[in-house]
Amino acid sequence: MLAARNITKRFGATVALDRVDFEAHPGEIHALIGENGAGKTTLMNVIAGRLRPDGGDAVLDGVALRVGSARAALTSGIAAVNQSPMLFERMTWEENLAFGGFASDRFELAAIAAEARKLAQGLGFAVPPARSTIEERSMAERVRVEVLRALSFKPRVLMLDEPTGVLGPNELAAFLELLRRLRAEGRIIVLITHKLAEALAVADRITVLRGGRVVARTSATQTNANELARAMIGDLPPKLTVAPQSVGNAIALAIRNVSLQRDGHRVLDQVSLSLRAGEIAGLAGVDGNGQSELVEVLAGVLRPDSGEVGGTEMGGAELTVIPENRDLVGLILDMTLWENLVLAQPLRDRTSHRGWLDRARARDLCAELLRRFRIRAPGPETQAGALSGGNRQRLAVARALASGPKVIVAHNICRGLDLAGAAEVHQTLANFAAGGGAVLLISSDLDELLETCGRLLVISSGRVRETDSGERSAEKLGMLMAGNWT
Repeated sequence: MLAARNITKRFGATVALDRVDFEAHPGEIHALIGENGAGKTTLMNVIAGRLRPDGGDAVLDGVALRVGSARAALTSGIAAVNQSPMLFERMTWEENLAFGGFASDRFELAAIAAEARKLAQGLGFAVPPARSTIEERSMAERVRVEVLRALSFKPRVLMLDEPTGVLGPNELAAFLELLRRLRAEGRIIVLITHKLAEALAVADRITVLRGGRVVARTSATQTNANELARAMIGDLPPKLTVAPQSVGNAIALAIRNVSLQRDGHRVLDQVSLSLRAGEIAGLAGVDGNGQSELVEVLAGVLRPDSGEVGGTEMGGAELTVIPENRDLVGLILDMTLWENLVLAQPLRDRTSHRGWLDRARARDLCAELLRRFRIRAPGPETQAGALSGGNRQRLAVARALASGPKVIVAHNICRGLDLAGAAEVHQTLANFAAGGGAVLLISSDLDELLETCGRLLVISSGRVRETDSGERSAEKLGMLMAGNWT
């Protein structure tokens, strides 16, 4: 049995965990849920030896775990998969897995890759192309590499922090089945998630954290989604109120026959789509089918091999991209919150006087946005890396909207956000569109797209097509995302 007793952890004046008790048993999936900043990831990092608690201890099968030692936790049989993958970007996925538990006395990458490929096949997914670096792979592929590395240690305890946020419908079913198989082997599975339906579908027991304290302990058979949501956040978030989208004639964004090759593979294949002022259009797809490359083309980071992009000033003040990888691409974690905000040129202009940045004005703007977007942080001088994953995402969204764009391209914008945070972001996008803005919402979360978007498009193997009204269901969209086009 895994047991954490009276765990307390402070970050300065912030109490992240307040005398938390948690336990999980062999052959059990235990879901740990809570809103952003509730302390879920902090508890995982304490148990995994990455953080030293200010009070309390943890034991596994009656043996005390050495506090503050990730190596000792791993040796004891505890492995963790992070919400933001902790991988070496410039190294290949095989080289990253060489730091795992795959047996290879002579660091033979071919043997490691073969063993990883066999394990991945049993899990229901494919490994990346041979010798490709992590920086070339999608977020979903990075998460899969993290899962493979964690499982390579054959852990008794596997802790997963928001592992399903980038999985498509078909991948999700296979992943939940994987968790059930691991449970049947007698392992302890701790699943950190915001997705209540997943917790109810797969978990044996559920613990709810709120404000660093345990506020509920229950089982899937004794509760429901509404009760869990109330335990997490109190009052349920208001239902999204989206006025009928008043789409104008002005083309806000136009992509015509855009193609792009990488490493000899065509990642974008004659992509054409348009976006009009006043609409939210959704682009559904399983991660790794060209979404990241399309976003980079729109941001001006990549130049397509052929085709045209127009309708607004690409990469300038009129188009803002909210990237899916907030920690690597969206934010600089060692910088303060106000410094991250003024990385956006429009906000830097707003807080400058005669070409010189006015730091006091920048801090005031940051404080205003912290309040407006309900970002939990001590203040503007806080480092971005000190925020929870969900609050970092709120910061990225706040910067984008405060920049005053005409077009927002949002990629997996609600990954890691709790119910209230996701509802607030969706409502903010709806208000932006109602004011004449245009939104391209790229996501693998079909519920999000169906609830939020007017038109829906699908991307598969770098090709994009628009759906019709008869295809507007999770089941049919899932088939299109898998490449079943007629």
